[in-house]
Amino acid sequence: MLQLALKSLSKELIPDEMPPEPSAYCKKMLALGLFYKCILNLCPKNKVNARYRSGGEIFKRPVSRGTQTFDTDKTVWPLNKPIPKLEAIIQCSGEALYANDLPSAPREVYVCFVLSTVCVGQIDKIDTKEALNMPGVIAFLSAKDIPGKNTFTPTTVPWQEFDEEILASDKISYYGQPIGVVAAVTEKLAIRAAKSISVSYKNISKKKPVLTIEDALNAPSSENRVRKEIIIKPKNKGVDTNKVIKGSFVTPSQYHYTMEPQCCVVVPIEDQLDVYSSTQWMDLVQVAVAGCLNIPENSVNVIVRRVGGAYGGKASRSAAVAAACALVARRLRRPARLTLPIRDNMTAIGKRQTCLANYEVEIDNNGVIQYLNVTYYSDCGFCFNDTSGGEIANTMTNLYDVTRWSIEGYSVLTDKASNTWCRAPGTTEGTAIIEHIMERIAHTVKKDSIDIKMLHVAEQHNTIKDMIMSFRKECDYDVRVENVKKINAENSWIKRAIKMAIMSYPIGYSGNFGVTISIYHADGTVAISHGGIEMGQGINTKIAQVCAHFLNIPLEKVSVKPSNSFVTPNAMASNGSITSECLAYAVMKACEDMQQKLESVKEELENPTWEETVTKAYNKGINLQSSYMTSINDELKGYNVYGVAIIEVELDALTGTHQILKVDILEDTGRSISPEIDVGQIEGAFVMGLGLWTSEQLIYDADSGRLLTDRTWTYKPPGAKDIPLDFRVSFRRNSLNPTGVLRSKATGEPALVLAVVVIHALQFAIFEARKEHGYKDEDWVKVDTPYSVDSILKAISSNTDNFKLI
Repeated sequence: MLQLALKSLSKELIPDEMPPEPSAYCKKMLALGLFYKCILNLCPKNKVNARYRSGGEIFKRPVSRGTQTFDTDKTVWPLNKPIPKLEAIIQCSGEALYANDLPSAPREVYVCFVLSTVCVGQIDKIDTKEALNMPGVIAFLSAKDIPGKNTFTPTTVPWQEFDEEILASDKISYYGQPIGVVAAVTEKLAIRAAKSISVSYKNISKKKPVLTIEDALNAPSSENRVRKEIIIKPKNKGVDTNKVIKGSFVTPSQYHYTMEPQCCVVVPIEDQLDVYSSTQWMDLVQVAVAGCLNIPENSVNVIVRRVGGAYGGKASRSAAVAAACALVARRLRRPARLTLPIRDNMTAIGKRQTCLANYEVEIDNNGVIQYLNVTYYSDCGFCFNDTSGGEIANTMTNLYDVTRWSIEGYSVLTDKASNTWCRAPGTTEGTAIIEHIMERIAHTVKKDSIDIKMLHVAEQHNTIKDMIMSFRKECDYDVRVENVKKINAENSWIKRAIKMAIMSYPIGYSGNFGVTISIYHADGTVAISHGGIEMGQGINTKIAQVCAHFLNIPLEKVSVKPSNSFVTPNAMASNGSITSECLAYAVMKACEDMQQKLESVKEELENPTWEETVTKAYNKGINLQSSYMTSINDELKGYNVYGVAIIEVELDALTGTHQILKVDILEDTGRSISPEIDVGQIEGAFVMGLGLWTSEQLIYDADSGRLLTDRTWTYKPPGAKDIPLDFRVSFRRNSLNPTGVLRSKATGEPALVLAVVVIHALQFAIFEARKEHGYKDEDWVKVDTPYSVDSILKAISSNTDNFKLI
C-alpha cells in the first residue's frame, strides 16, 4: 500500500521531463523527499532496509561544540594573554551604545530615503504633495537642495575614482537608488511619507536590465561596461598534455548581514556638525559631508564609539547615509537621524562583487598543470569604485607555481547598486577559483585533491606544506576518508564527504592610523584614542593589551575612548585585517615616546611605583600625552597567512539538506596579540563563508531589476543549526612572524576564504548520491553557487524509479 501511495504521489509531483524552471522541479523533489522520509519514519525498522531507513534520521541534531587550541607566552603578558573582549559583557547585556542609541534631542527629525522604482531611466517629476500634507512631515529634500558637490565618494580620498551621487539628480542607474529624503517627527511617519511620494520617470529603458556578468558581456554596449584590470602571462608551457579541462565557476554575491544597519545621527552645534556615524571610515565621512554642504572640514566632527558589524559595507557606502542625514540637519538646523530599514539597506547599498571565471587547463596523467588559462570578470554594479578586479589575480598567484598560468582580469558594470568590499574581497574569489580548478583536476585523474594541490605548491611556501602534512596526520584525515567510503557504501540516501582546503592569504599594510595616549596624574590611569573603528574585531582589546605591556602597568589601568576625527584626523578606513596591527604598532611607538619622557623622572626616584612616577612627571611639567601615526613611512612589510581546513559533511540526498559534522582549522597566526579575540575572528569568518557558499542568495527580478530577497524571510545567513557540530580551531605552534607587528598575523578575514571547502565536500557527496541513480564514472557535474537545496537537488537529478520501499 505504501509503495502504491508513493508511486501515485511521484506521478503527481514529478513530470516525465524536468520543467524549464529548475526551482519548480526542486520544490517538487523536496516535497517528495519529505513525504518519503515521513513514510520511512513510520515504518517498523525491520520492514525497511537499513540503506533506506537512514534517510529519515538526519533531522536529529546534537548541540554544537567547539575546541580551541593555542600556545601563550606568559613572559609577555598581558600581551598574548587570552582574555575576553573588553566590550563583551556590555554587548551581551545590551548595554553597549551604537550610533542609533544616542538619546533623542529636542526638535529631532527622522530621515528616510525615497528610492527609485525603475532600474534605468531619468527623473521627470517628483510629487511631494501627499507626503508634505501629512501632519508631522517637515520637509522633502532632493539633489537640488545640496549646496555643495553632490557626491559621497570624493576623489580626494584614496581609492575613490568616480563621483557617486548622494541623491540622484537626473539619471537613474539602478532600482532602489536614493532620489531624495523625507524628514518627519517620527521614524514610522518618515517611512510612510517616503512611500507616498510619487516619482514619474522618462526615457525608461525598454530593454531588460543588465543584472549579471553574462548580460553585461552580451550587451550591445559591452565595450563600455568592461574594464581590463590585470594581465599575467605565462613563462613557459608544458608539453606532456594528456587531458584538457574546460569550465566556468561563479563566486556569488553576499549582503553584509550586520547586527546594525547603515545609520547616522547628526547634531548641529553652533557653526559645526557632530556626526555620529556607523562607519568604518571617518575620514571619508568627514570629507564627503563637508563637500556636499560646502563647509570647511574642521566644521565636521565625526564620532564613532563602535560599529555593530560592517564587513566592508560601512567603508565607502556609509558616507552616503551620513551625507544625506547631514544635509537635513544643516538645512533644517535640527538634529537628524537616519537609520535604514533592512529592506532599504539591502536594496540601496551594494554588496560583495560576483565573480565569473572561465578557464581551460591542460594536465598530464598525474594531474600536473601543463598550461592554465583563466579569464575572470568582477561585477562592480553601476560604478567601478571599490572594485576588487586586480586583487583576485594577486591571490590566485600567491600559493602555487604559476609559471604556466595565463590570467586576465576584468571589472564589469551592471545595472545594480555599486558593489563594494565585503570581508576578504578579491581574496575570496581568487582562492575559490584556483581551489575549484584543483578539485576538477583531482576528479579527472581520480586522486585526492590535497595530493594535487601539494604537487603545485610553489617552493617558497614550505610552511603550508609542513602544515598540511602535520594536520593531515593529526586529524586522521586518511582514516576518515576510508570511513566515509564505508558509510556511503552502506547508505543510499545519506552521503558523506571529507575535504581539505588550503590558503596563502596576502597581507599588505597601507594608510594612516593614528593613536593618542593620555596619562592622568591623579591615579595614573591611561586613556587611548585611535583612528581605527571597533566593529567587533577586538581592536580596543588588542591595543589595550599592547599599551599595558609596554608601559608595564595592569591592563585594568587602560581605557579606550571612542574614535574621533578631531583627536585622530585623516585616518584610513578600518579594512584589510590590518587595522589592529597598525594601531598596535602606533601604540607601541607612542608608549616608547612616553617611556623616554618618564625616564629622567625614574632616575630621580628609588624604585618608584607607576603612580609615583606619573605624579612626579606631572609636578615637573612633563607632557603626559604622546601620539604616533602608522603610515607608509614605517615600511612595515607584508606577509602571508597560511591556513588549512578539513571539513566533513553529511548530505540528505532526499531533501538536499546537509549538516556539517566536523571542521578542523589550523591557521598560522604568528604570536597572537590576543588569542581569544583571534579565535573568535577565525570562527566568525569561516561561518560567514559558509553562508556565502550554501545559504545566502541574492535574486533579482529580471524585468525590473528589483532585489527580491531583501529581508530575513527570503535571505538566509547562517543560523545556530548551520554551524559545524564539532568546530575545532588550532593556532600553528611555535610560529613567530618576523615581519608582522609584535610577531603577530592578521585573523579578521583569512579564514573566510577557507570556507570554500564546504562546496568541495558537497560536490563529492552529490557525486555519491548520483551513483544511486545510475550515474557512473561521469564527468564533472556543474552545480550552481551557492550550494542551496535547489542547486543540490538539481545537481543530483534523482531518478524517481528509485523512490520505492523495499
